[in-house]
Amino acid sequence: MISPLQQKARNRKFIYAALILALFTVSLVHRRWIVIPRAEALQLREAARGEADLTSSAVRLTLTGSRGLAVTFLWSSALDLQDRQQWNELELLVKSITSLQPYFVTPWMFQSWNLAFNVAVECDRNRDKFYYVSQGAALLAEGERRNHKEGFPGNPDMRFFEGFIYQLKIGTSDEKETMRSLLDMSQIDPINRDPAKLWSADKPGTEVDMREFENFCIANPRLVRRLREKLNYVSPAAIVQFLEDNRDIPSRFKPIESSLEVTQSPLKKPTEQFPLLPPERLDTHWPDPSSHDMTSEVPDVNLICRTWYQYAQAPLPPIQKDYFLRDINPDEVKYRMPAKMASHIFRGYPAMAQSHIAEALNDEGWFDKDGWEVSFDKDRLFDQPSLRLGTDPKYWASEAWNKTYDMYLDYGSYTGIYFSAEEKDALEKKAALVRQKFKAGPGEPISIRSDEIQGELGESYHAHERLAKHRILESITNFNFHLHQAEGERMKSTVFARKKLFEADWLNVNYRTDEALQAYEIAWPFWIDAFLSNPDFAKVDYIREGVYERQVDYFLLVPKQNAVLFRAALTSAAQIAAWPFYPPLDELMTPAMKSKITSIRRIHGPLDSMVYYDAPNVDELKQRLIQWSNGANTTFHVPTPYEFDRLLSRSESWDSGDSYPWTHLIPNSTRDLILSRRGWTP
Repeated sequence: MISPLQQKARNRKFIYAALILALFTVSLVHRRWIVIPRAEALQLREAARGEADLTSSAVRLTLTGSRGLAVTFLWSSALDLQDRQQWNELELLVKSITSLQPYFVTPWMFQSWNLAFNVAVECDRNRDKFYYVSQGAALLAEGERRNHKEGFPGNPDMRFFEGFIYQLKIGTSDEKETMRSLLDMSQIDPINRDPAKLWSADKPGTEVDMREFENFCIANPRLVRRLREKLNYVSPAAIVQFLEDNRDIPSRFKPIESSLEVTQSPLKKPTEQFPLLPPERLDTHWPDPSSHDMTSEVPDVNLICRTWYQYAQAPLPPIQKDYFLRDINPDEVKYRMPAKMASHIFRGYPAMAQSHIAEALNDEGWFDKDGWEVSFDKDRLFDQPSLRLGTDPKYWASEAWNKTYDMYLDYGSYTGIYFSAEEKDALEKKAALVRQKFKAGPGEPISIRSDEIQGELGESYHAHERLAKHRILESITNFNFHLHQAEGERMKSTVFARKKLFEADWLNVNYRTDEALQAYEIAWPFWIDAFLSNPDFAKVDYIREGVYERQVDYFLLVPKQNAVLFRAALTSAAQIAAWPFYPPLDELMTPAMKSKITSIRRIHGPLDSMVYYDAPNVDELKQRLIQWSNGANTTFHVPTPYEFDRLLSRSESWDSGDSYPWTHLIPNSTRDLILSRRGWTP
């Protein structure tokens, strides 16, 4: 029989067991319904941080507290391997480092930069550089996936830097023409760029099958033109040889066995393709990695940049539309802010990438529906007399500039940087009250008590602060510069003027001087029209610098084309200055001395001789002139606002100087800068 003491002991054991079971059950319920959801919301669980990797997780758990020591050792070893240029071993160590520290952003960003910049620059061949740039971009894209799960904000800095790698290493590097060509090839199905298909069956390696090559040119006009005009692959055979030399590059397509009869290569997984695109398509117009025709736009490195820059905007909080134009105090569970860049500058990068797309089209000669006439052979390249390529709207710089302008307007409107003239006038009028009371000018700080910020005075103060903040943001983002550039570049007169200058430069390089001079002379009136109809565009420094450079080239060409007449005129002018104290200069000068008379450096042309009316009341003056014309003229032509741009301008001696409100299209500072670059004394 159990004693009372034993009975009590057994009862206590049952009670303890029941309490343990109850507490364990409660803890499980608490963990399941409270702790886990909270950990998910705060992204504390590994599964909530992004793509989980079982192998790396197991290794990290095995190392326990020695993981930091292992990472430090591997990092040091990686730097040693880089110094010894042991690239294969370096890649393995880099992958080990990022596997051990998958949720620490710095290893991903540093090692991707290391591969794309430091390792790539050590390679001699461009295709090897291209390979390591692709490896750096792939590493960073993997890091972004490992640190982002759908439903949670990603890391804006990693996404931004992914686009920045493409921009710096492919879009603007010293080897950018070759790197861009390789990137274009990576987006072409290897079957369609197979050199064996393009070489003639009778003479492979020396003679091109022109019918197949024609189809390749029609499908890839921009690549062919860049190889032809930028990289000087002047014959079809040279272009096909380039394709053969670089056939095995990172691309979007899986390799296929040569024995298989297929018409289309299968795509790799989106995470294994190059160029890499964001794992999510947040907008339908983004390139689609699951489609063979990745995009309906023209393939371009800046399109990849633009997509990543747009993807980097997703984690940012919305703008608070008050007079401070602040980002809403971000909830770090829902939003992420860029770590090293002002958010208003950060938000402008997609529009800037679009402007780079348009600028690249300008630089390569794609302006409008005329496209590019193939000219590999002086007589005939293909069966037909001539072949125009790239006539689709996606190749038109004018369309790209239209999109750039729209994107900058959207960016400016969303961030509050952009004001319409009506909005600005209304705010200026509203701000007048508080400025008058506190004797403050535009942009000056006003010390006002919090109890005074109410009623009409409060609204006036808010308007003043809104304008002050607007000026600051406008300055740090250089918004007006970008908007005015896009607005001016999309005009028909600008597009045509750039087209003629591009044509003139090409003709000049190819020693067709007469035609080059004609093209230059056609371009100048259109440039004047573009500048006069949009004076803000005319004030964009690098635009007028580039145009004035072309005018200097034109003036260097004129005396070379008319050398005999030019030298005779200069000799006669010098003789007049020296008469009657010296004998005829023409008799004293040898032919060699005469041949050195080729140019006059202090010469002025149509651009720098044009002045225009530039005063705050210019728009009001135009409207009054229009109203006067409408009232006074019932039978003759009534000038339009654009025609009044021409009426409020005149051509005069450049040395007359500016007389307010009349301003030269090309100011002294621009002219002196360009002449100094040429080594001339302004």
